[in-house]
Amino acid sequence: MYKIGELSKLCKVSVKTLRYYEREGLLIPDEVDTF
Repeated sequence: MYKIGELSKLCKVSVKTLRYYEREGLLIPDEVDTF
C-alpha cells in the first residue's frame, strides 16, 4: 500500500490530481487513515 504522496511520485501526478480521481470514484482506497 502506498501513501498518497508516494503514489503521486510513482505515477508522476500531483496529490491534488489523485484526490480528484478519488472524489470522482476512479481511485478507491483500500484503507483510510483518519488519524
